[in-house]
Order: sequence, then C-alpha cells, then structure tokens
Amino acid sequence: MSILCIHCHFHQPPRENPYLGLIPIEQSAQPFENWNERIFRESYLPNLYAHYRKEGRILKIVNNYEYVSFNFTFSLVSWLLKEKPWFIQRLKGKGKNAIATGFNHTILPLDPEEDREVQIVWGIRAFEKVFERKPFGFWLPELAVDRKTLSLLVKHGIRYVLLAPHQVQAKGSYLRHYLPEGHIDIFVYDGELSHDIAFGELINQADRLIRRVEGRKGLTLIAVDGETFGHHKKFGEMGLAYLVENYPNMKTLEEVFRNMHPEGETDIREFTSWSCAHGVERWRSDCGCTTGGLPGWHQKWRGPMREALEIVRSRVKERLFGILDKYTKDPQSALFDFVDILLGGSKEEYLQDKAKRHLSKEERVELFKHLYAYKYISYAFSSDGWFFAEISGIEAVNNLLFAKRAIELIGDREVEEQFLKVLSKAPSNLQTYGNGLGVWQSLVLPQGVSKERLITSITALELSDVIPQEGTLGNFYYKVEGFEPWKVYLKDMETEEEFEALEELREFNLVHVPQPFLSWLLDKWAFAYLEGDVSFTESYELLLENLLFHAQGRYFEAGILIEDKVKAYLRLKLYLLLKRLAPVNDIKKVLEKAESLNLDIRDGHVKFWIERYISRKILTGLSEGEAKDIADFVKDYNREVGKYELMVSIWELQNWAWENREKLSPETISLLEFA
Repeated sequence: MSILCIHCHFHQPPRENPYLGLIPIEQSAQPFENWNERIFRESYLPNLYAHYRKEGRILKIVNNYEYVSFNFTFSLVSWLLKEKPWFIQRLKGKGKNAIATGFNHTILPLDPEEDREVQIVWGIRAFEKVFERKPFGFWLPELAVDRKTLSLLVKHGIRYVLLAPHQVQAKGSYLRHYLPEGHIDIFVYDGELSHDIAFGELINQADRLIRRVEGRKGLTLIAVDGETFGHHKKFGEMGLAYLVENYPNMKTLEEVFRNMHPEGETDIREFTSWSCAHGVERWRSDCGCTTGGLPGWHQKWRGPMREALEIVRSRVKERLFGILDKYTKDPQSALFDFVDILLGGSKEEYLQDKAKRHLSKEERVELFKHLYAYKYISYAFSSDGWFFAEISGIEAVNNLLFAKRAIELIGDREVEEQFLKVLSKAPSNLQTYGNGLGVWQSLVLPQGVSKERLITSITALELSDVIPQEGTLGNFYYKVEGFEPWKVYLKDMETEEEFEALEELREFNLVHVPQPFLSWLLDKWAFAYLEGDVSFTESYELLLENLLFHAQGRYFEAGILIEDKVKAYLRLKLYLLLKRLAPVNDIKKVLEKAESLNLDIRDGHVKFWIERYISRKILTGLSEGEAKDIADFVKDYNREVGKYELMVSIWELQNWAWENREKLSPETISLLEFA
C-alpha cells in the first residue's frame, strides 16, 4: 500500500510597522484587526481542532498537526509567540513533524550568498528555539532552488528538502542529489494531486483522493500552502481530518526520512520554483505570473524595485560590517548570533560573548542600530512583495517601509537618493501613483512615525486610560509622569535609543496618531459615548416603545425615525452586554425585546459579536452550566435567524467541550453535537 505524506507550508509575511513593532489595522481583513488574526481563526486554529463529523454529529476532534509534516516561517511564529503563546506551546507538542525554513521567506537563489546564508542560519536557529531540536528538513521559500543554496543547507546540517516534479531530472518521489559538500535528499511532491487540493475541490472529496492514492506503491507526497486548509478552502481542515482518520498509512516526512532510503539519484533544474513557470522571474521581472490585479496589468515594477532595494542592502551591509569589525571579535559570528536577540535572548550575554571590550551607551546604540537595519532590509526582501500584481499592494508597500526604516537607522541620505532614483523607474498600474516614487510618497512615508508623534500618541493613550502610566508598547518601554505638561520617557528596546520630552497636547490632532493607536483611542472614546447613550435612552425606553407601537400601526411623519432609534438602541445595548461578558439571560432579554417590537437586529455584525463573546467567555473560564446556557441560546438564535450566513457558530464551545469531555455530562456532550 502507498505511504501518503502531506506537507503544509504555513507562512505570513512580516506585517509589523518597523517604527512601532505593532501591526496596523488592515481594513481588508475585517471583521478582524489584521490578516494574521483572520487567518489564525480561519486556518491555524481550525487545524488544531479539526472536526471529524458523520451524519451531522462530531465523532472526534483531530489535531491535524499530529499527522502532517509542516513548517512555519519566523515572521509568522514571532507574531504567534507574542499574540498566541498557548498555540505555540500546543504546536511544540507535535514538533517531531516540523521542518525548518528560511527566516523571512526570501527567494534564496536571488539573495547574495552571504545574505542567503544568514537566512538559512537564522531560519534554523528559529526552528531550534521553538521546537528545541535540530532540524533535518528544510522548506525552501517558494521552493526556489539552485546548487549553491543546497550546498549551504548541507553545510549547516540539513539532510533533506522538498521540490516539485519539474525541478528534478529523474523520476521518483524520494531521490538523492550529490554535491561537492556531500549529498542532500529530495522529496518530490505529486504535482497533480497537490494542484487538485490547492486549486480544485479534491480536499472536499477525500474518499476520491483516497481511491487515487491507495493503489499506488511507495511514497505519495502532497505539498500545499497550509492555509489551504480552512482559509483558502473553507472547511478544508475538516477534509484533512477526514483524510488522516481514514487513510490507513499516513506518515510524516520525518518518519519516512528515518525509515526509508532514496529510490535513486537526480540532478536538479536550477533557478526554478513551485509558483513561477519561468523559474524565479516572478521575483525580479514582468514574467506574466501574478495573483490579483485587472486585465492588462503588468509587473514591470518588479525589476526596478528589486534593484532599488539591493542598493540599500549593499550599503547597509557595508556600514554594518564596518561597525562589527570595530566592536566585535568575529563579525560573521556576531551577525549569525544576532538572531538570538531577535528570538528573545539577552543583549548583555550577546555583548559579553561578541564584543571586543566594554561598549559605552553611545557605542551600543550605534551597534544595534546597524544590526536592526540589517534585520529590516532583510525583511524588505520577503518574497510576498513581488508575488502580487501591483507595487501599491500591501505586501510591496510593507517591503518598502522596511527599507525606509533601514535607511533611517544607518542615517545615510545619499543611499536614499540613489534608492528613490531607481524606484521612480518602477511603473505602477494605477495613475494615482504613477510609479514607485509615487507609492513611496503616498503610502510609505505616511507610515513613518517620528518620536514626536509617538510621544504625543502615548500621552493621549495614557490620558484616555487605554494604557497604564508605565509599560511596554511594541518596540518601546515608556513612562508618563505629571499632568499638563506630561513628562514622557521612551526607550527603543531594539536600538536602545532614549528620548524624553514634555508634552502639552495643545496641538493634538487625531490625523497624526498612527495605527493601531488611533483605533484604540477611537474605540475607547466611542465605548464611553455608547455607554452614556444607552444609559440615557433607558430612561425613555417605555416612551420609545409606545411611540414605536403607534408608528407601526398608523402613519405619522416621525415614525420611521423612532423605529431607527429603537433599533439602534437595542443593538448598542446588545453590543455592550456582549462586550462586558454579561450573563446569557441578559443578552436573551434584549433579543426578546426586539422580537416583541417586531424589530430584527440580527445581522453579520451581531453574529461576529456573539462568536467573540463565546471565545472570550471560554478564555476567562467557563462552567458546564454556562456552556449549556450558551449552547441553548445559540440554537434558539440560529432557529430564529434562518439564514445560514448569519448563524452563530459554537465551534469554539465544541472545542472547549472536547478538551473537557471527561468532566462533562452526557447531556452536555450531546447538546454540543457530539456523537
């Protein structure tokens, strides 16, 4: 019988504003704050709790990470470590199935060799930090490959990679490639099956997939973006759970590597990838491969953008190695080991090990400014910046913003002028911007945050009780003292620069408050207003109900306004109760009141609010009685709402029940749709 392996490549580009260390609000990800949050809820979390169902009942909840081979890029892991540390702890338990990958998903064959090696070393070290072991396998970003890259992997202890069928010259699913430095094994994925899952509907027809595989001999490998399961393909994680529960011989790549030998030898086709029919041109030329955009759009901007960024990268490295040579015993080792700081390690231990001597405060700042400039110019080469159709897209703009931060950290105006001269040759598809320089001026420069803007914003946040008087916020430690004027102290925890100023807020303007601070302020102020509005309106509730009764029974001019007012009031009241995690009965009373007044306040926003309420109730601690009340409430709610797209999911409540199934009564288990 065929052995079936599925590899999931999980990746998100770095999204944090480098001036703040926080992700701005991404409008296109609504109702979530940003795309990381949205895809976490649609894919990463569902694959931890994949529901295996039959005839409408849950037979089992499957942790898909236990059965598949997978990798997570550091740009995604770093966000998960900060925002979802409990998820990383759960993932660690399945770390035996994981493989390493490049640090921030650059196209390795296009990187200069020294930067390529940094990406590999940093990626391996990030893997070791999370999974507490050395990796055997390595996912090449976009599977872009050449022999130099494979040689570097062998040098750093990597034993195998994955490639597409068109990237190897021999046939077979498990092959060996020889290099002057030794050999590296290659797992070759099945192109047809992988394509049918990623771009077709095969994951929703798992029985058909099983039939296509079970008659084969040897290894069948399927490799896709992990986000396929749940994000790109809704309920794809359930299809994957069905597959792992019903295919009798599922293995991971780590298991196959330990227990099987390659079928034969092969050469590789250099400068190829899995997502560009023209090799690696998607990341440097107008090859025709793109995602998104409109008919007739070109990607002539790709070449100039890469050329412009290479100018900055070259200058950053030139300046960095001068500084490293000045202050450290071994510049190459100092650069490789800087990743330990990026992974949360101690700067003091780093300097004790690497520095030639004790460094003054000013010397430390100079060193760390250049090291972080290298981090950010590396981020500027994340592959997503070239993948899509337009230079004004969020991914390309983020790459340019990282370059802006790198330029400022090394303080080189000359290189900025050279960079912008080349960037102006990158034509946009949109007249609004014209070219890369227009994108820079319209979309990149406004995201830069001066220390003055930051101090003003932090003062406003503290005054509005959004943040405490002292703490950390993104990349900064801050302290606010006094009142009119406020004395504000800031320390950049990356570069160790310190700032202090008196802030009076005399010319405060919300326009100058960067995201996500602006949303935090607006939410705080709006919440206070809404509470006051609901409290005031409650005093007139009986009058409004009487007016509404008459408005519905007979015409009078203000009747429609009264209906709108009562409907808005009940929605606000419902929102505030859900926000406060009020008892379910209080929430039901608002909905019953609306129903008694013939008002329908159930919509997509209310669905989202209730699902978020359930999630937060679980996080704060849930009793069995509360779980039953919520389940009963949601069943009644969904019966009334009627439309599937407006029905509230109890998915997270079911996951909670699965984790606590030994403690729950059969009645509760049945209520939550378990078999």
